[in-house]
Amino acid sequence: MSETFVNKSLVSCFIIALILLALLAPSCCWSQLTSDRQPPLLTASGNAEVRVRPDLAIVRLGVESEAKTAAKAREENAKKANAIAAALKTLRIPAANIETSTFQISPVRRFPEGSSQQGQPPIVGYSVTNIVTVRTGQLDLVPRIIDDSVVAGANEVQGVDFVLQNDSVAKQQALKAAVANARENARTMANELGLRLVQVRSIQQGGVGVVPPPIFYRLGAAAPTATTPTPIFPGEVTINASVTLTYSIR
Repeated sequence: MSETFVNKSLVSCFIIALILLALLAPSCCWSQLTSDRQPPLLTASGNAEVRVRPDLAIVRLGVESEAKTAAKAREENAKKANAIAAALKTLRIPAANIETSTFQISPVRRFPEGSSQQGQPPIVGYSVTNIVTVRTGQLDLVPRIIDDSVVAGANEVQGVDFVLQNDSVAKQQALKAAVANARENARTMANELGLRLVQVRSIQQGGVGVVPPPIFYRLGAAAPTATTPTPIFPGEVTINASVTLTYSIR
């Protein structure tokens, strides 16, 4: 076989290969575009709320004292703070459930009456604040904690919170309910539009929040007595959850 014939055969084969590639290229590109094409989607959101009775109370209270000197203010504050601690001990609250959350000594500045009140007010005394945080699972004991502490000398009640010691179960309940709500919303929209849900393509948790019941307490001018207990109502803890589901549809 001559060398010229061989070369012509190779050239012919090369040309045929180029022609085949040119013919196949459009179909390959179309196949790639078809596989990359996203199916139509439907997105639905769901929300849920679960309400649970709290099982833990957190009370923040204490005493603020003011005197001419820091030493005198501290001494007066310590006497009342010890009396408050004794009252809490009488209620059989474990020492581990009582902790100091704030202790502060600060100067008291005040302009004398009739002064020009220019510049920085002079120091006229010192203030000592001692706040303790009390935790108890006996919710019906909260009024006694407040009342007995006030009788013992407390003049600061900064707040009462009712919470859950373990909120994981309630959070899971709220999350499940939010998913069910999102699925129901998706079905409703699909049925209304004549569509069919195929499968879940993505799921996103919007968040799970725990909201304690609002409790507002303001210490009045007169201390409560044993015959007029402070009314405190625990209410319920609210757990909110939200979820977003995305379905492929037909």
